Amino acid sequence: MILRKFLGAVLTTLLTGLFFTLFFEIMDGFVNLFAALAILLVSAAPFIFLLGLPVSILSDFLTKKLDGKQRYKKAFLIHMILGLIIGLVLSFFFEHLILVVLTLIAALLFWIIDEILRKKFRRTEK
Repeated sequence: MILRKFLGAVLTTLLTGLFFTLFFEIMDGFVNLFAALAILLVSAAPFIFLLGLPVSILSDFLTKKLDGKQRYKKAFLIHMILGLIIGLVLSFFFEHLILVVLTLIAALLFWIIDEILRKKFRRTEK
């Protein structure tokens, strides 16, 4: 599970950085796409690893006795509700409400990636 979660955090960081870079490229027209990507990766990584990773581990712990759609739904809700709370707290400290939306997108990406990796890791264990 630890390897899967770490890999999920790495992939979430990369995809979140890429998504936000493209989003801000379209909105603001960054001149240097690679510099923007590097800045976003460096700024997103600590939050994903220090906040998103524990949330995802907590989600697995709370849903370990569930299976099927019930586990999917509860894991999704845990990721999104805690992502919302984290986004609200961050937006309070950094005074940017867009952080709520960005945090929810990162939480959604983490959940999707973790579910895909869960299926892949389950197949390799059999």
